[in-house]
Amino acid sequence: MHPVAGPSPSTDTRIGVALALLVGSALSFAVLWAVLWLPVLLTDSQGSLFLYPLVVLLAIAPYGATWVALALAERARGARADGRGSAVPALCAVLLVLAPVLLWFGPVAS
Repeated sequence: MHPVAGPSPSTDTRIGVALALLVGSALSFAVLWAVLWLPVLLTDSQGSLFLYPLVVLLAIAPYGATWVALALAERARGARADGRGSAVPALCAVLLVLAPVLLWFGPVAS
């Protein structure tokens, strides 16, 4: 595939897009966690866990978006001369590790 001609996106644009993807992914994971585990916490029953396969399937999109955000943030950080902007990749890495753990273990890990 041939690259599109034109100026490359600035590092600020990449960081902005990565941050937007990160925030969207974090909110999506929070909603999925609440859908899965909040009924368990409120009613002390395991009845809502039948949603687990659906939640896992829906979690693929924010997990992939977090990987894209990590790649964008790393490329932007590498393009900067001063090396700033390491907060977004670090937050992406934390979310990539923490989100599956919280979805799997639920209230035990929180």
